[in-house]
Amino acid sequence: MKELVKIIFKYAAYGLAIACVQLLAVLLIFYTFLPSAFYVFLQDFTINTLAALLIGAISFIGAIAYKFDRLNFGLQIALHGAIVLVVALPVALSWGLLSSGSPASYAIGVLVWIVLFVAIWLGFYLHDNSKIKKINDEIRRRGR
Repeated sequence: MKELVKIIFKYAAYGLAIACVQLLAVLLIFYTFLPSAFYVFLQDFTINTLAALLIGAISFIGAIAYKFDRLNFGLQIALHGAIVLVVALPVALSWGLLSSGSPASYAIGVLVWIVLFVAIWLGFYLHDNSKIKKINDEIRRRGR
């Protein structure tokens, strides 16, 4: 049980770190390309930032799904995505992050989330594959 709590805190810390980076990236993109969206974000800066950090932490806690070895990889990805959506959408709706939008804006928000989810997942996947390849190359080199 103690080990599980440590893992949850570790994943939450990663999530907070990634959320901070994503938040800065979004703010820079808004400021550069969509100044009106940037100023709308700043009007509710505190609530938007807290929601982003909470969603980021929960998103990484959802990554614990990859520790379930009995599930196939596709199911692990689907479970992680479902956990994030089940948490992120209610947080966004209850904190008023999506309150002024139309159904089309909700759909666009979910599509953007899917793109981010896939991009982040793909980045980790390629990074891990690169590490595995280096380790295998080192094992082969030592075996000669």
